[in-house]
Amino acid sequence: MAEIIFQRRKIPTVLSDPNPLIILLILSLLQSCWSQVVNRAPHFVPQVGDMSQFTLPEDTQVGTPVYHLKGIDPENGQLRYSISGQYFSVDSSTGVVTLAKSIDREEQDSLEVIISITDEGIANTEPNTVSLRRVIPVKDVNDNPPVFHNRPYIVNISEATPVGTEIEVNPKILVTDRDVGENARIRVTCSSKAKGSDAEACATFRVETDMVTENEYQVRLYLNQELDFESRSAYIISLEAADASDKPLRAFASVAVAIWDVQDQPPAFVNAPYSATVPENTPENTSIMEIIAKDGDTANPRPVLLTLEGDSQQYFKLLPDRPLGRATLVATDVPIDRESDVVMQNGGVYSFFVKATELINNEVPSDYTVTTVTIIVTDVDDHVPKFNKEVFDISIPENIENGSPIPGLSIYVEDNDIGQNSKYDLSLRDVYNSEGVFAISIDKGEGRTPISIKVKDSSKLDYDVDDDDKRLFSFDIVTSANGRELSSARVNIKLLDMNDNAPVFEEPTYKFNVPENATIGTKIGDVFATDRDYGIFGEIEYSLTGFGSNMFTTDKSKGGVYVKQILDYEKQKSYSLTLFAKDGGGKGSTASIFIEVLDVNDNAPIFEAAEYSRTIRDGATSFEPQFVVRATDADGPTQGDGLIKYSLESDNSINHKGNIFSIDDETGEISIIDKVDSMDTPRGQYELVVRATDYGIPPLHNETRVYIRVGVPGNQRPTFKGNYHHYKYTISQHSPETTDDFTFDLNPMNYKASLREDAKPGQNVTMVKANDPDGLDDLLTYHIVSGSRDNFVINEKTGLITVSNDANLDRDMNPDRYEILVSAVDSGMPIPETATTTVFVTIQDVNDKPPKFNMTESTTYISEKTKIGDLVTKIIAYDTDVNSELRYSLMDPIKALSKAGVQLKPNAPFDYQHLFRINEETGEIFVNGTLDYSQASIVILTIKVVDINAELNKESQFAVIEHTIYIQPYADKNPQFTNAGWTSSNPVIYHKIKEEQPIGSTIVVLTAEDPVSGHLISSFKVINSETDLLQVDPLSGQVVLTKHLDYEDLTHPNLTLTVKAASNDGSKSSIAKIIIEVVNLNDNPPIFEKELYKVSVLESVKYPETIVTVKAHDADAVLSDEDKLKGFSDIRYTLRGENSDLFKIDKVTGAIQVAENKTLDRERQSVLRLEIEAADIPGGGADRLKTTATILVDVLDVDDNSPEFEKNVYTAVVPENVPIGISVINVTATDPDEGLGGEIKYEFLDEGEANGFFTIDSTTGEIRTNKDLTGRGRTDPYRLLVGATDGGGHTGDTSLSLYIGDVSANDGVPRFIRPAAGEVLSVSENATIGSPVFQVVASDPDDPTQPSGQLFYSIQPSNPDAKIFSIDPHSGLITTRQSLDRERKASYTLVLLVTDRGQPPQQSTRIVTVMVNDVDDHKPHFGRNLDDPPLLMTTKEEVPIGTVIGQFEAIDEDIGENAAIDYAITAGNDYGLLKLERTNDSKALVIAAARLDREMVARVLITVKCFKYGTKPKLNKSYNRLDPSEIQVLVKILDIDDHLPEFESANMTVGVRLNVPIDTLIASVKAIDKDPDSRPINYKIMNMSFESPIKGKSLTNITDVIVLNNVTGDLKIMRNLIHYADGIFRLVIRANNTMDLERYSDILIEVVVVRERDLLRLVMPGGTRQKYRDLRDRMSEALAQRGLRMQLHDANTAFFANPGPCFQFRKVESGEALTPKAMKATIRALGIEFQEILEKFNVHNITSCGVSRTKHSPAQHALLALAGVLPFAAFIATLVLCCMHSSAKKRAREALLITREPPPVPASNISVPTRLYAEPLYTT
Repeated sequence: MAEIIFQRRKIPTVLSDPNPLIILLILSLLQSCWSQVVNRAPHFVPQVGDMSQFTLPEDTQVGTPVYHLKGIDPENGQLRYSISGQYFSVDSSTGVVTLAKSIDREEQDSLEVIISITDEGIANTEPNTVSLRRVIPVKDVNDNPPVFHNRPYIVNISEATPVGTEIEVNPKILVTDRDVGENARIRVTCSSKAKGSDAEACATFRVETDMVTENEYQVRLYLNQELDFESRSAYIISLEAADASDKPLRAFASVAVAIWDVQDQPPAFVNAPYSATVPENTPENTSIMEIIAKDGDTANPRPVLLTLEGDSQQYFKLLPDRPLGRATLVATDVPIDRESDVVMQNGGVYSFFVKATELINNEVPSDYTVTTVTIIVTDVDDHVPKFNKEVFDISIPENIENGSPIPGLSIYVEDNDIGQNSKYDLSLRDVYNSEGVFAISIDKGEGRTPISIKVKDSSKLDYDVDDDDKRLFSFDIVTSANGRELSSARVNIKLLDMNDNAPVFEEPTYKFNVPENATIGTKIGDVFATDRDYGIFGEIEYSLTGFGSNMFTTDKSKGGVYVKQILDYEKQKSYSLTLFAKDGGGKGSTASIFIEVLDVNDNAPIFEAAEYSRTIRDGATSFEPQFVVRATDADGPTQGDGLIKYSLESDNSINHKGNIFSIDDETGEISIIDKVDSMDTPRGQYELVVRATDYGIPPLHNETRVYIRVGVPGNQRPTFKGNYHHYKYTISQHSPETTDDFTFDLNPMNYKASLREDAKPGQNVTMVKANDPDGLDDLLTYHIVSGSRDNFVINEKTGLITVSNDANLDRDMNPDRYEILVSAVDSGMPIPETATTTVFVTIQDVNDKPPKFNMTESTTYISEKTKIGDLVTKIIAYDTDVNSELRYSLMDPIKALSKAGVQLKPNAPFDYQHLFRINEETGEIFVNGTLDYSQASIVILTIKVVDINAELNKESQFAVIEHTIYIQPYADKNPQFTNAGWTSSNPVIYHKIKEEQPIGSTIVVLTAEDPVSGHLISSFKVINSETDLLQVDPLSGQVVLTKHLDYEDLTHPNLTLTVKAASNDGSKSSIAKIIIEVVNLNDNPPIFEKELYKVSVLESVKYPETIVTVKAHDADAVLSDEDKLKGFSDIRYTLRGENSDLFKIDKVTGAIQVAENKTLDRERQSVLRLEIEAADIPGGGADRLKTTATILVDVLDVDDNSPEFEKNVYTAVVPENVPIGISVINVTATDPDEGLGGEIKYEFLDEGEANGFFTIDSTTGEIRTNKDLTGRGRTDPYRLLVGATDGGGHTGDTSLSLYIGDVSANDGVPRFIRPAAGEVLSVSENATIGSPVFQVVASDPDDPTQPSGQLFYSIQPSNPDAKIFSIDPHSGLITTRQSLDRERKASYTLVLLVTDRGQPPQQSTRIVTVMVNDVDDHKPHFGRNLDDPPLLMTTKEEVPIGTVIGQFEAIDEDIGENAAIDYAITAGNDYGLLKLERTNDSKALVIAAARLDREMVARVLITVKCFKYGTKPKLNKSYNRLDPSEIQVLVKILDIDDHLPEFESANMTVGVRLNVPIDTLIASVKAIDKDPDSRPINYKIMNMSFESPIKGKSLTNITDVIVLNNVTGDLKIMRNLIHYADGIFRLVIRANNTMDLERYSDILIEVVVVRERDLLRLVMPGGTRQKYRDLRDRMSEALAQRGLRMQLHDANTAFFANPGPCFQFRKVESGEALTPKAMKATIRALGIEFQEILEKFNVHNITSCGVSRTKHSPAQHALLALAGVLPFAAFIATLVLCCMHSSAKKRAREALLITREPPPVPASNISVPTRLYAEPLYTT
């Protein structure tokens, strides 16, 4: 935006005096301009300010701003707004429109208004007003719920209304909604949520909603399920109408539906079906039961007529004669006979039917119902039990166990009577040898009873006895009743021998001793077993097992233990074996054998080294350290137990033989008796022979040599530490099996290392380390003597061997093992000593080379007659890698050439690509297809070999080669068969014949000729025949049938044989494969599996259930696809006969089913006869064969009746003192069904209060007492419900009222019902006094109305816990008497007592335990005192994140979930170094959450709060020692050596003047170690060199010019520097404070020797070192562009009067120093920039750095002049004053000039060490 700046200017004066004429002229001009002003009309802002698109929801609240009118005035004047109508108001100034009156879209769907806008008039003009008419639509809101009309809704429909019928509702059900759109779209559903509705009504009726208009819908009802008046006569349908809005509104209505009854139900019997028990010969008119029936339609029932049907014997009738609805069944004059055929066939049950028929108008019969009446006829005892056989002969094994039933013995006895009449007793009677041996399983029987005879005493069943008669047993099974024998059967038993005895050793464990030198085959001991069985079961076989059993053996048949291999006590001292004995039946047993090997002294002592050596000083009197030789003996305790005696056998002393050394005979320590003397030995070395002798019998010994070198006083040889002994050893004659050489090199020790062959240059191999016994190890130097082959180098100082830069470790070019000889040389005097060691370096192979083939190309020739699978050739590849594993494969391209030399295409019909295959592991190539020279004469294979174990460059580790195979043609000059179809390439002859040809028929004649001579061949021979039906004439070639040819006897339709035709001389031959195809004939008809099928089916069987499947077989064989098409054996089935319409048959499978819509009726016809026809050849024809079979279908009855008791209620009485098992009553039910459907089982359905008192016989219905009834007597009966169930699952029941007579006054003992025995009670520990604990319930069998049946409860007071609880004596409610605390006592034991009030009183006790349930009434807290120090934990720094530092736990006296504790850190963990983790047992783990650095944080003090697990406590930031839920945890972080020493400055430069005195301190280096517990730092000069500006004067490895204090780091000058002027000393100083030589820091120090005259000085009064450094940095920026660098030197006021640093400029590239004159020129060239820098840092002047000579003062001149020439004093004084004046002026001008020259700026960011000069010391 442009800015306009107004300036005040003086306006020139136009009129000096006001002129009235001019003023009048100006006013007239203004009036003319004013009269031409026009006021333009305003307008609304289109779209956004004119209400053109404005709509309003109808639920907008009154007073809500709804719109903002916006207008524009061209003159930017003030606008006023207005709006018409009663619904809106507008702010005239702002245009904001507000709703003034509520609106309802349903009353008025749009609002019409006029909006206006008015501006202000200008220049006396009228204001403009603009108005617009607007119609505002009112938007609908869902504010009207649906409304049902024409209520109430009542509907009456018939129960016969079909499903799906629309139910007419009059008037119609209409629903409206005044809203529009989705808010008015209504859907009506049947709701089960409304009050009075149910889900059944919604399932019975369907509701649909049809739209009439947009706001009106009609509801239609449809029947969804069938109606049944009898089950439900009315429904209430709840309708719910809801609109389709997001928040729908709803309305509800009900439809009352009444159901009309229709006569559609048949009569129904009451309490049907009916059954009763009737004794035979019941008198006439005896009432049996009452039968009641009524109409099933309850609304308008009809009369029902009762009649009997099916009473074939006329045993019963109904009274009255024509009963309606109710009748009594009575016996007729025909006596009931249970032995009649009808009753006997039905098992004593007589069944008939009663029919109930509805009568229309009491006359016309209508619907009817039939039910069964079952009569059980009771029996009279008139039969005796009978066995199924009279004599039973059986054989049993001897090893049958006690209680086992006799196998194979099937005996049953049957009494045709029933009930009590069919009961009998069973017993055994000994006949021979069976007394007490066998027992009968049951002693009582009833009806038909199976009998099981069990073994009672199996010890008498032993086949292994001498007397054969003892293997036979005989006894009788006797039935009796009331002590009278009724019948018997004989059982004869014979024993069979079994392998029932396992081998038995005499002892379970055997112990033997055997010397270790026992020879093979030595018998150690006799061990054998015996077996009582006979024959093969008694033959025993032995075997030996166990760890070490290979050292021994046993005799397979006799046992015993023998030595099998040489034993060695030293390898294994004992053996624990198992001898297994197994008999011929597989049974076995074992015996444990412990063999202890006896030690024999067969091992001589062995020294740990083959020889020993030691070097000592001349004149030494003892070894330092001790010199010990040691030997070991492997023999055991009996042979000395490894103890050894040492002795000196000889030495080579010249003058004191045997008197120089001695040896401790027990320890082997060699001592010096007299001082050693090198002159006492031949070569300066003592040689001793030491013998070690064991204490065995006989004693054995071994010897070793000891070499003791005597050195002259002075330097001693270094010794290597080593990490490896290189053994080459020879074991003496004591172990002839071992042939290895043994030498032991003790000093120097050797080293062993391994290295990959792809190791990089500089990679570490190993480090050798030697010790100098009389000097510093750091002064040792290491050298490789030999063996490295330039592949390894060694660091002379450290001894580290690394891979050289030019190394080639490839195992294929160099050896895989290096023996590097390394020497260590000390710095001793008078001559250095050298030690050597050998480093064995093994080069590990790396699989990095590809495989290679043995040849670049290969060729193979084979014949085209080579067979598939024959070997062609073998391809061989090799790989120099050790772990290589090669895999061969054929790959594309595979090429082939025809015999004409034309290459075959890949899609050629001849598959040449798969003619060959290769074995992927061996590389062998085999023929894989048929070779044909005419198709392919040359095949070129591409073969690939891959190393699957490749490590490097896996993709390129393969090789490829081409292999050419030439296929040679086969010239055929053999005989040629002339039969049709035969060729040499396809030598096959085909021929067809039909089956059933006569024997001897000629099938085909073979003919062949010799192609060379043209003569016919007359020599034929069968070389392979797959059938025995054919024979070939050797001369004529006739193929003749030798046996009957039946197609069905063949397994394949082709008869195959191979015939060879040979030339007359037999030199050539050809073969022909003869294939005779046999043609099948349909010569076998279908044959059914059965001629007569019998099947039984229930009359209720329905379609599609299969009742039987018939199967026919056709013997015609199916050996080919053509046989399948002919269908000679393909069978189809058809039904024939008069009953065939009732059934249908599957024509293919033969499955027969009842036909659809057909039923079987046993009463009409119980047996049905059918004919089935089976025919082959489904297509028919003249060759078709048929056969038939018959089916008899037996229609069986269906179980459709339930058991019926004789009475609805039975009554019985029993006294309370009867014994257990007494019969009380017999309840009987009958079922007229046959078979299982008529078999009835009885049971108690509900025993009520008599639970457990009685039992019921499930078969007979007899009820007996089950327990003692004493005390159960009372006046009221016990009610029991008895049920009867037949085999089909139908049930019936009856009621039994059983009175127990009360005999005694108080004979019932109370018993506890609750609590049950062992039940544990519980109560909360915060229960208040009087809180209920448990309701005790007890019962007394006596009458509760009498004192003997009234109970009284109490707690036995003798128990101390009884005072805590009380019990209500009448109700039995246990309550608390005292407050409880689970933490004080967790459980209580109470003895409950219940007593009745009878005489004498009866009582019972029950012991219960009351557990106190825990309540969370304790807070977690720490077990600490107020003044306890923090909990201390320690951890090392730099532990991994997640490391557990420690754990602690809080205390909560609660248990379980109430004792779960959680923890949180509240303070002290600001850096998040720690975190807490809760364990499942509520302990807290302190875990490292971040990096712990001791140098940053030495300790962490955290505050931890404990609280209930799962809660969120309030946490405080500070520790409150009064709060027991808080504790402080102090974690101390222990230091580890994880920091290297660090120098205070990176590198530094020191300047020293040329004439500095010797022993002057020039600088101090200072390094620090951040580790707090670090050791003192040691400083060392690693390298010092001198760089001279004069060529050829530079020096390296200087040691005596500058020295370093190893402790303080002080550097001092130790030589005169006159010869080192202008040069630079460079020192590398190392700081180290650990034993690890690899942990160090280095610093580079440059010491520059300078002359004072070559430096300039910056005069800076009051300068500091920091200010000097800042000045240097600022100057470096100015000098860098000129390629210069500045060396700044701090002045020392001790030596100079003018303080300030000296400096010098040097060139960056060469380091050449500039002269003071050149430096001044540079300063001038920098100009103002340098001047500003000097001013900023308060530099007063730049002067020479040297000490300027002081000039004489005027007084001194005067004294000299006065002393010399007194006469001329005045004159000379005058001259001197003049000279002084002139000289002062000159110096002033020079100083002023220098101060105006711009000073130079030092260079920065130069990649060289910063330098510091000192004369004698300057520091930076």
